Amino acid sequence: MKIVIAAWHLKNLNVGIGRYARELIEALGRVDQTNHYEILIPHAEHPFAARRNMRYRVIRFPLFRRRFWEQVAPLLVGPYDVLHFPYDSCVAWKRGTFVATIHDVKPLLFPVLRARTNLNSRIEQWLVGDRWKQLDHVITISEHSRRDLLDHTPLRPDQVSVTPLGLDADRFHPSSERPEGRPYVFCVAGSDPTKNVGSLVEAFAKLPEALRRDYELVLAGDVCRREDIRAAIERLQIGAQTKLVGQVSDDELARYYQQATVFVFPSLYEGFGLPVLEAMGCGCPVICSNVSSMPEVAGDAAVLVDPRDSDQLAMELTRVLASSSLRDELQARGSARAGQFSWDRTAAETVAVYRRLAG
Repeated sequence: MKIVIAAWHLKNLNVGIGRYARELIEALGRVDQTNHYEILIPHAEHPFAARRNMRYRVIRFPLFRRRFWEQVAPLLVGPYDVLHFPYDSCVAWKRGTFVATIHDVKPLLFPVLRARTNLNSRIEQWLVGDRWKQLDHVITISEHSRRDLLDHTPLRPDQVSVTPLGLDADRFHPSSERPEGRPYVFCVAGSDPTKNVGSLVEAFAKLPEALRRDYELVLAGDVCRREDIRAAIERLQIGAQTKLVGQVSDDELARYYQQATVFVFPSLYEGFGLPVLEAMGCGCPVICSNVSSMPEVAGDAAVLVDPRDSDQLAMELTRVLASSSLRDELQARGSARAGQFSWDRTAAETVAVYRRLAG
């Protein structure tokens, strides 16, 4: 079976779809030595391990961006059994079965996230037509996302498969090093307003004075660029207790998880919520939202809160920070929970989807 993976978003390793593409391709190489893979990448700066059945092809078009690349690049490799976009998009011309990974339906649920109509999107619409008719199959990453897809799109139940994400346990694991400096509450998030980091900022400001004096709030990721978050920190007068570290490498991210007293993830919606799993893998107690896919991922290994209730979040954060025994319990449960997820499992379940589609 010949499988083509168009991995445009390897350009964006700081976002979930970029990490998913990288980890999936590496894991497919480990678990599947039978099928032949053509991995299409937009730049050569993404070295993968050499595999006998994997060919990595750098395809560049100097004057065109993603929408042109993803339409034309798969046509350059000839017929195939399965073409997989590991992100939400569509092709106009198929030479085999087409599958896309749709991580969530946020743009359908949150109007603020809907892409603006422009010339490129109009051209894509003209080429592709009804994208739901072009899609032969969809992979998604949680049962919650599958339900949302079936509720909000014309896809049939037999057209949607779930392959949960995995954990890179070689990188995200507990550390034997003792935490250095002032203890802190940690959160990592993008600039997407549904990450709801403002609720955490408000909750931290509501902590008892003794806890605010003893702990810092450390925010990582693109959320640090948001002026409303910076303004809230200033308005609530917690600037001296708050550190904005911006984008960090995977190794730096692991260290932040490992050294944190607790990780808080107050998102309003996640297709999966990989940071929850990464923090658990690093031995960090977790507080996360009780909505969308997060209870499915966290199981009984996290404290679940209403993400819109900053008072409840402050109360639970106080409880976790004040109790070392509760943190130890969450740490043990989290480590066990994280051990149930691996990228090799994700890859094996993805190969099973390919085989079903190819008959």
